[in-house]
Amino acid sequence: MVEFSYRTRKDDIKNLNGRHVTCLIIGGGIVGAGLANLLSHNKVETVLVEKGDFASGTSSGSSKLIHGGIRYLAQGHVKLTRDLLRERNYLIENTDIVKRLDFDILIDNYSWSPSYMRLGLFLYSLLGGKPEIPRMKRNNGEYERSVKGFFHYYDGVTDDSRLVIYNIVSAHDRGAYCLNYTEAVSFSDRKDGVEVTLRDNTGGREFSITADVVVNCTGPWINKVLSLYKPEINIPLKLSKGVHLVFDKKDVPAERAITFRSHIDRRQMFVIPRDSVAIIGTTESLVRGPSDLSVENDDVDYIVNSVKRLFPNLSRNNVLAKYSGIRPLLGRGDNPDRISRDFSIFTHGRMISVAGVKLTDFRHASRKIAREVGKFCGIRIRTSNLPVMDYRRPESGNPFREYIINECALFPEDILRRRDGTTIYDPLNLGSVEKVVKDAFRSTGAVGVTWAETES
Repeated sequence: MVEFSYRTRKDDIKNLNGRHVTCLIIGGGIVGAGLANLLSHNKVETVLVEKGDFASGTSSGSSKLIHGGIRYLAQGHVKLTRDLLRERNYLIENTDIVKRLDFDILIDNYSWSPSYMRLGLFLYSLLGGKPEIPRMKRNNGEYERSVKGFFHYYDGVTDDSRLVIYNIVSAHDRGAYCLNYTEAVSFSDRKDGVEVTLRDNTGGREFSITADVVVNCTGPWINKVLSLYKPEINIPLKLSKGVHLVFDKKDVPAERAITFRSHIDRRQMFVIPRDSVAIIGTTESLVRGPSDLSVENDDVDYIVNSVKRLFPNLSRNNVLAKYSGIRPLLGRGDNPDRISRDFSIFTHGRMISVAGVKLTDFRHASRKIAREVGKFCGIRIRTSNLPVMDYRRPESGNPFREYIINECALFPEDILRRRDGTTIYDPLNLGSVEKVVKDAFRSTGAVGVTWAETES
């Protein structure tokens, strides 16, 4: 394993200044990470930059589900659902970071009818390659009396941040330059490519590289980055905020994951058991900007009141943690449910921009983008069965030290909120974990040591 730390990052910035590379990827979420991983397998000289930490945006604010989207199928998006189910199956069968998760989908006065659900789940299993005729089980006390029965189905579940990190480290191990806390601040067309000025956000120093092609994988920030290169162009994009609440599993004693429809507006929602907690969501509301991540009282009330029908004793006081993410949706409408859920690729000059990719679909999207990069640069890109994740976190040793030395965590926050999902999966023990993380930073002398010392 190649060291990937604050030390190698410093050396990489020094070595890249003034360099010409084949591809610059802007955005360290799942799309940029998957693309960097695929290109590095093809020995394409690749640089990936992310203005914050890796996976610090949309890719860490999801439901953590790898799924085909029953709701997408109900809306008539058959091809999209089929493609997503293929990716779900691959990730469950070929990785140890995506696990099968069994669901109960509830039938009550607010759900789809049993016959409609039976047909929908049959099509879902058929598109997933394993057709079976679903049967409704009667509610014999498993749920509140308002639930008439339920069907079984399955999807996948993952740690979204870790999925990004595995792709990033795999790309780095194969020769890609991956720089977190590095922001693209200006673009200038040259005869031999695009000159891009980059800023190291840990110290403010600027440096420049030239790339044959730039790939804009910044999700909700796609138009902000595009405006630095082509100010006259704007991709039609709507930003939809989704909020999730985290509860102690004792307060939400669900043996299996649950899919149900809210009695408030019939929106599909999930209860997802994870370790000692349960994640419940999600909301959907259009917002003005990519940084509008605030969780409002109305968001909390909506989720609590929706799920209270299943767990009557639940209240706002039981909420352990809350988080949100911004979904970039392609379209101009004001109803999020009617805006396209598929992704699109745009080319403007030497910049390729991609928008609308879902967590489940990152491999499919990476292959399509990589082919566009290959066409642009006149090189052949092998995409079959790629990208694959070679990296695995070591099972032994000090895990926090490993994150700093092998996953380029620069600050304690990178581990607490992005790497390990501590604030989500283990909020009750956050204080004790913080101390161990700070000690790990002190022992390595990483950038975050200043933070650790001033906060202790």
